[in-house]
Amino acid sequence: MSDWFFEKNGERGGPVSADELKAMVSSGAISLTNLVWTAAFGSEWRRLGDTELAPPQPILPPPLPPNEPPALPSKPEQAAFEPNDFLYSELTKALIGRKQEHHLAKWRAILAKAGGDPANIATTSSWNWPALFLPYGWLLYRRMYVLGGIVLAVQLAYVLLPDSVPTSVARAFLFATFGLGIVFALYGNAWYLDVVRKRWEALRQEQDQAAALARAKQTGGVNLVAPIVAFALVIAAAVVPHLNLPSWGGSVALVRDGYMTGYSSTTIGKALAASFDNAEWQSFTSDKGATVVKFTGNINASLHANAIEQLMRPVNQAADDNDINARYGSYDTLLPYYQTAIEHLKARNRLQPIADKHGCGHQATLASCDALRATFTLMREVVETWAEDAYWPVGEPVEIQWTLNPDGRSFSLASMNSNAWKGKPFSDIFAVLYD
Repeated sequence: MSDWFFEKNGERGGPVSADELKAMVSSGAISLTNLVWTAAFGSEWRRLGDTELAPPQPILPPPLPPNEPPALPSKPEQAAFEPNDFLYSELTKALIGRKQEHHLAKWRAILAKAGGDPANIATTSSWNWPALFLPYGWLLYRRMYVLGGIVLAVQLAYVLLPDSVPTSVARAFLFATFGLGIVFALYGNAWYLDVVRKRWEALRQEQDQAAALARAKQTGGVNLVAPIVAFALVIAAAVVPHLNLPSWGGSVALVRDGYMTGYSSTTIGKALAASFDNAEWQSFTSDKGATVVKFTGNINASLHANAIEQLMRPVNQAADDNDINARYGSYDTLLPYYQTAIEHLKARNRLQPIADKHGCGHQATLASCDALRATFTLMREVVETWAEDAYWPVGEPVEIQWTLNPDGRSFSLASMNSNAWKGKPFSDIFAVLYD
């Protein structure tokens, strides 16, 4: 092992072994710039960094690239949509199936209006009669299953609406059904064109065009079964609930969708839905084993106004009648309520202003008025004012019960309970409900 000498601060050091010299470099005693000598160098001193004792230089990575995302490989450009390529393609004809020329003629006009731009197709109108009258049927027939399913769901929802739903909800569904028909009549051709165009775009990208044409014939064309099944569902939903089948809808549906004797103009459910808020139906078995259907609700503003109108109808008709007998006859309608009305208004300090208005002094009675017309108008206003407050008042709870007959297909009215019509016969109550 050769002896090594080294220079440090202008002075010579050594001899030391090669390992000792490396240890001095590692400890920082000397650096790679210090001169060293060994016999193999002859008369020349060399920098330690230029000898075999210098530690190997680390291999460093190249500088980082600029702080920009690498460019993605460019996508192959897709050929622009050419209307003529689409309209005269065998793939398009296969996707249409029946009545190809009819639809191609419609589509030529639509594409002309849209300027050949696919983005404008869906908003281009073109009338379609089948889509107007049976939108879900036409959509399913032309294999637009998503749109057809949505329209069918709306149609079924309308058909299956129970009679107890508010009239406003039923009308909203009815208008929605008609509205959808008009929308699809206006834009159905354009949307069908757009659907077929997108299928055509996908198929024409395939390498094997023979296989693509075969797939277009298999998946395109029309579906006759789907609209027939859908139409049958709508008919069944509309008809079956009204057949009074024992197993359809249970006892509640039997009563709700049935009719009261002498009132065949509308079902019980519809009549009650129009007259009561917070309607609830339920059935239970009585202690005697009979099936009972119960309806509960609260008198709404419409029924309240209708009841007052019926109460005052004969009185108002006689108001301008010059026949004195007719006026006396109208008293018979007022008298059962007159004393109740006086007590009600007295308790609320509302009677005296009415009496003074009609020149009846301080005693609001028939005897205190001299003229027949004053007596009549006083009675009418007293009863009418009371009726606005207390006759079949809004919010008054009611309860109606029916009992199912042993045959399971018919029912009988059992009770009608409410403070609003206490003591009234059923016939009088239903005359107001069905008016």
